[in-house]
Amino acid sequence: MLKKTLFPLLCLSLFISCAKENPQISAGCELMPNGTYLIKWETFPHIDGTVQIYESNRPDSFNLDIPVSEQNIREGYKRVLAMHTFARTYFKLVFNKKYSVITANRELNMQGIFNFRDLGGYNNNANKQIQWGKLYRSGSLSMATQADIALLNKLGIETIIDLRTEKESFFSPNKFKAPQVYNLPLRGNPHNLFFDEILSQKMKREDILAYDQDLFSFLLENNTDYFIKLFDILLEEKNYPAVIYCSLGKDRTAIASALILAALNVNEDIILDDYLLSNNLINFHSLVQNADVYPMEVQETITALFRAHKETINYSLDLIKDNFGSVDNYFEKELNLTHKKREKLKSLLLYP
Repeated sequence: MLKKTLFPLLCLSLFISCAKENPQISAGCELMPNGTYLIKWETFPHIDGTVQIYESNRPDSFNLDIPVSEQNIREGYKRVLAMHTFARTYFKLVFNKKYSVITANRELNMQGIFNFRDLGGYNNNANKQIQWGKLYRSGSLSMATQADIALLNKLGIETIIDLRTEKESFFSPNKFKAPQVYNLPLRGNPHNLFFDEILSQKMKREDILAYDQDLFSFLLENNTDYFIKLFDILLEEKNYPAVIYCSLGKDRTAIASALILAALNVNEDIILDDYLLSNNLINFHSLVQNADVYPMEVQETITALFRAHKETINYSLDLIKDNFGSVDNYFEKELNLTHKKREKLKSLLLYP
């Protein structure tokens, strides 16, 4: 009888405790071809009421006097025409004048730079959101046009972290000049090393995944010194906003970005989704001149070489766990990224 009485009371107590916590809110934003923004949101648990949408050219400053739009929370989305023309537009969603979240278009349209995107907006396991406009990842900046450079200046980029080799940097110098430039030439075989094997069809499409996994394990095992320097740079407030890049932004930049997200306690599924975004932002056909002249099998192998494969990033995270017991141990023992340092990193990159 006592158990029958205590169980519902316990459930009621847990329900009341959970109800007092803020709901989990996720939001996304996509710039549509007609110039409007498609803003989507989800709340858990579901909440009824109204969401008010505000816009700004800065992710840390919004005028909350007049919203640009309102919507019933249950609708889950709203198409919004921005009221102003900014270099970049951020939206603040306020739910029932109580809970809020900031969102923006993750991918920035560049003329010569590809795979340029914001690492902001992701929620970590404690439901804390990464700040927008603080940390970007990209492909090579060596093809930046004047319009690209103007946009980078408007974004206020303070720091460039170049992960390319000295040879790559020499033959394809960065065209954008930031106040701080750090060269961390990660050790690892470039893609063009295997072109002869691909063209001779000694290396086939089914070989690419093994190559990718070997590359990522090599990057992790042979660049500890550079990863330590990377986090040292990111632990300095004066270095933000920053952009991390390599040639394509999908391998060296990907492993660096995955480590940063993991250090912020972002879920592995989100890390995977961010990694796979490169497939939407790299024009594979344009990377190889006269690709059409090659046999179809060769074309497919080259395309596979330049794609991001989910098995690769999963393999890398599993490799860390196998070698160190956990990702947390890896940060602590291998990268000297202590709990105190990670808390500082979170204070710099997460919204309060």
